[in-house]
Amino acid sequence: MKTNTLAAIATLLSLTFRPAFSLSFNDAAENLLYFEYASLSADYCEQRGYPSRSVFSTWQQKYAYVQRESVKRILVEGESRGLVKGDQDLVLAEAIANHRRIASENIAKKGIPCAKYRAFLDGYNELLKK
Repeated sequence: MKTNTLAAIATLLSLTFRPAFSLSFNDAAENLLYFEYASLSADYCEQRGYPSRSVFSTWQQKYAYVQRESVKRILVEGESRGLVKGDQDLVLAEAIANHRRIASENIAKKGIPCAKYRAFLDGYNELLKK
């Protein structure tokens, strides 16, 4: 193949796939907290009669790559500290449970602007570390 053809193919592939990004451990943990807040806020609004679960699902799908990379980063950190796979998973589950507790307490205290849930959720777009 000609060099121009290869360059064109490379350009198309680069548009198709999201670029890899590097997260710090703290950024990854913070991202997972935002995902917990988003999920629990959808539940909160649904319980109050505001359809929000589908909005959350669409948002989560859009940012699934951030969530996956954040989980990977947490697991890599555990591996670098000498944890075996089962222990890494346990630490991740405990961290998510802790995030869920923090988010639940905060939502219970402050509530969520359910009538503007989509805009509220869009605010997390800017907070996610990508």
